[in-house]
Amino acid sequence: MLKIKDLEKKIILQLLEGGRQPVLQIAENVGATRQTVAKKIDQFCNSGLISHFSPKLEPEKFGLGIQAYVFMSEDSRGDLRRENEEVIKGLPQVSEFHRLFGKYDSIVKVLVEDKKELTKLVQRLHKLSGIGETETFIVHSTIKDKPEDPFKKVLTISDK
Repeated sequence: MLKIKDLEKKIILQLLEGGRQPVLQIAENVGATRQTVAKKIDQFCNSGLISHFSPKLEPEKFGLGIQAYVFMSEDSRGDLRRENEEVIKGLPQVSEFHRLFGKYDSIVKVLVEDKKELTKLVQRLHKLSGIGETETFIVHSTIKDKPEDPFKKVLTISDK
């Protein structure tokens, strides 16, 4: 596990809570100088600890009314998988693509406007070489969408 100092944990937690807050506000909240906090944030970015800052968008407000997960069984040949990876990574409807252990070999998370677009996307996936069975799950409702929570747990400073 990565060794992170308490001050660094506090800064990262502040960024998770509200990445738009000014560096001066973060510095006040963690008890450090603005310069120290700015330097630490630059170090986090340069080291790859933080990969990017981005807004969290609401799909429905952009006309993306359907979120779905498509599980796929694939041929085990590496060359076919690499070709498919390149195609799938280029599909604008795909927001996540993961390799799995288990019944299925991979899963993609997709955001589309409607069922018609979802159908076309699944048909396109079926046309890829080596894609066998797929199973699609359309999200009914989202109860929790907080990918930062596991990081908050890890970053919480325990009083010893």
